[in-house]
Amino acid sequence: MIKVFLRKKDYNWIRLLSALVVAIVAVAGLLHYYMIPWGQALVDSSVHVTLVFLGIVVLENAFGFYFPKGTSGWFRPVLILVLAFSVLFIAKVSLTYFFLREEDYLLFLEESLWVRALFLITLFGSFSFLLVFHTELEDQLKLLQRKEHIEKLAKDAELYQLRQQLQPHFLFNSLNSINALISRDPEKAREMVLQLSEFLRGTIRKEDRKWIVVTEEVAFLQLFLNIERIRFGDRLCVAFQIEEEAQPLKIPPLLIQPLLENAVKHGLNTLTGPVTVNTTIEKKSNYLEITITNPYGASGADALGTSFGLEAVKRRLYLLFGRHDLLSVAPSENLFTVWMKIPQLYDQDVNH
Repeated sequence: MIKVFLRKKDYNWIRLLSALVVAIVAVAGLLHYYMIPWGQALVDSSVHVTLVFLGIVVLENAFGFYFPKGTSGWFRPVLILVLAFSVLFIAKVSLTYFFLREEDYLLFLEESLWVRALFLITLFGSFSFLLVFHTELEDQLKLLQRKEHIEKLAKDAELYQLRQQLQPHFLFNSLNSINALISRDPEKAREMVLQLSEFLRGTIRKEDRKWIVVTEEVAFLQLFLNIERIRFGDRLCVAFQIEEEAQPLKIPPLLIQPLLENAVKHGLNTLTGPVTVNTTIEKKSNYLEITITNPYGASGADALGTSFGLEAVKRRLYLLFGRHDLLSVAPSENLFTVWMKIPQLYDQDVNH
């Protein structure tokens, strides 16, 4: 405890020294109250306070190197008694040497030994109790920190796994489309390979980034949509409405893409004509709110709310923010809507 106190600030040793001086004066005042002259009282007090302080340092270091547990509980009372009687013996020998001819003081010293012994045992016993309590509290804090660290590692691992699962999911769809285009339209297949390459490079660049601004995320989404337009041609139309106030806000990267992919897939796979997917990004209170709306046919109604992309985004939002209410879906007639909210009141430099 003393070492921790001294480590906190460079000038804490001055406070400690001041506390020792105050203790010496206080004990000297108590001795003077019992008719001991000030000179003798100050010497007596200085010797005892110094020895008590050294005893406390020994006690703290002893518990620092060896913390008794279980059947070793005898160590603490034995150490307390040894320290108390060592301080008492050294103080008596020293003060007898200093005041060899002061019979009145020596008589007072002899008669007060039992009181001093009781005081020292109580003092060292109380301090040892504080040391035990402090050590157990530190152990619990370290255990809690280790647990939090392990949970954070597990959360980061799951987040990484979710992000890695989403990429192959989109990649396989794109490769299937490229395979279909190779014989039918080689030029479009080549263009799609180039777009896919640019998209994958973008995902790699964003891999270690925790947050990006909305405008950067939308620019990345355009790479994804360029690939989808090659696949679906004029049937696909995606309209973005981005509020100016929302453009500088931050969002975890690659969070919108699975939702947009889900909207494109279920819209175009269940309808035969052109499909328009509307994406709105705006700032509402302390949230960045993203709304994605797509039409769908009757054949896709059952699968809309249970896709892998939606479940992955839900789980990722929970891992990032610890909340289940940040993503909601709602089918209405032939229109399917996804709402996602990103809290903005937090330290975005911290790895959540």
